[in-house]
Amino acid sequence: MATAQTAEGGAPASGAAPTLGLVLAGVALVASFLPWTGQPAFVAVDGIEGSALAAGLALIATATFSLRRHGKLDRPIGSVVAGLFAAAVAVVALARLVTPALGEGATPTVALGLPIAGLAGLFGAVVAVADGRAVSDDQLWTQVRAVVAATLLGFAGFLVSMLIAYAVVIVPMIVSPAFGTSQAYPVLTAGSGIGLGLFTLGYLRYRGLGLDYIDVEWPDLRDVGYSIGGLFVIFLSAGLVSYTFTQLGLPTADSSVQTLAEQVEEPVFLLPLIPLSWLAIGPGEELVYRNVVQKYLYESFSRRTAVFVASVAFAAVHFQQYASPDPIAMLSTLFIVFVLSLVLGYSYYKSENLLVPIFIHGTFNAIQFFALYAQLTGNVPSPGM
Repeated sequence: MATAQTAEGGAPASGAAPTLGLVLAGVALVASFLPWTGQPAFVAVDGIEGSALAAGLALIATATFSLRRHGKLDRPIGSVVAGLFAAAVAVVALARLVTPALGEGATPTVALGLPIAGLAGLFGAVVAVADGRAVSDDQLWTQVRAVVAATLLGFAGFLVSMLIAYAVVIVPMIVSPAFGTSQAYPVLTAGSGIGLGLFTLGYLRYRGLGLDYIDVEWPDLRDVGYSIGGLFVIFLSAGLVSYTFTQLGLPTADSSVQTLAEQVEEPVFLLPLIPLSWLAIGPGEELVYRNVVQKYLYESFSRRTAVFVASVAFAAVHFQQYASPDPIAMLSTLFIVFVLSLVLGYSYYKSENLLVPIFIHGTFNAIQFFALYAQLTGNVPSPGM
């Protein structure tokens, strides 16, 4: 590999990280001039429809990345400064989005500039961290490709599962016109679990891997401990985050299951979803997003970083389930999903047994379905139901 050249009177010229950071900071700068939201800007400047504050922060980040790229600024200082100012752009974008909901509960209008500037700033900060850690060019591009591939794997698994699910449910819908959406939901859920399993088998075949790649073994006392502890932590995490959002006045979005249950006269379809939580939802999603996506990321990242990246992909895939006209409600809920995924991913990382996150995930969902049924009907189903 070619050695880095030294700019006259400066630090060694750097490689891919500052260059990529420069591009991202530049994108954030341009996006700061585009329309953001219908809410008043923190600092109003004529000619800037987005955020003058974000534009100033992005300009400093762009200049710093440029100095790093040309070897005019040392890595320890340059990476920290560039990272802080890039992250500040993301913070300004998030604050601009969330502020209308605090206290007043208003729903902001979101234009194209805000998400572009926020994401570019966030990714710019991540690249600055890579620069500060002196990640080589080869390793950086390997990790970028791994993140893209893992995200695509997650979405591909979801698409395959939906195709299989609808293929399974279409027959009873044709045979019986009375077979409505609520009756179809458990069948869709079972079909989705089957689809996720088939997707995993296809992934193993494509990569030439055997069934021993699937980390399933009889649980020992250590696995039982992680299962019980993880279940406690996941409920505690969900409660704390939800409580915090409530205190801040931030809305959350209802899932498609809850919306459907509230619309039908008798949400009996929730009852079969309870066993399906352990038989289809937990096994299918954990098989793909832990044993495929997270384990794939082990090849390019530390295991803890892989847990984080896989959790981002897991939350992103749930976008359709919590789609809402209120962007704050949707993002708040997806953040909760992300936090819960961290618990599932960490339990898999520590136990190396897929049955642990399957148990945690399935039990969490089963209790939610049971509680929702009891809440909507006022009844506790008996074992004979």
